Amino acid sequence: MNDALSKLPLFATDKEIAVAIVGKERAQMWLKTVIPQLERKGFPRIDPLHDGRPVPLVKKFYDGYFGITAGFNVAAPDGEENFGIWRSKREIRNERKPQMGLNGRCISALQYMVNRPDVRTSAEISGATDFTMEQLADKGALKEGPRDSQGDRTWTVTDAGREEMARYKDWHGGKTR
Repeated sequence: MNDALSKLPLFATDKEIAVAIVGKERAQMWLKTVIPQLERKGFPRIDPLHDGRPVPLVKKFYDGYFGITAGFNVAAPDGEENFGIWRSKREIRNERKPQMGLNGRCISALQYMVNRPDVRTSAEISGATDFTMEQLADKGALKEGPRDSQGDRTWTVTDAGREEMARYKDWHGGKTR
């Protein structure tokens, strides 16, 4: 079909296009019944200035009609598939959610230490004990340091502890439980 259309002038009559597409024997039927149907599907209209249909657009129409252009675009390799980048809203939301599963006492102690970097011992935090600090250290929110001059254990907040506190504030809007 493309070879026959290629031999036509830039603008061809319906009869010339019909003969190129379906041959002389079926051209008359194609003119009467097929062209009106194809025009409803986007077949190029007759250009009044040139008194014919633009043949390059007729070729393009048939490429789309047969799925040739779409087939090549779809079939072309475009890289490796990575469905992992598509995440649900729940997965995205859960990244903001606090991760360490801290109880209320641990959250209060951690928040106090994040807000007051000079605080190092459980004795300086109301309601906190070394057990509370050990729980925070087990979760990775605190790191134990050397004992202070009075013999108390010292603790420092880790980056993971600061991140957890930021997630907690974001998740709860700054409100404590």
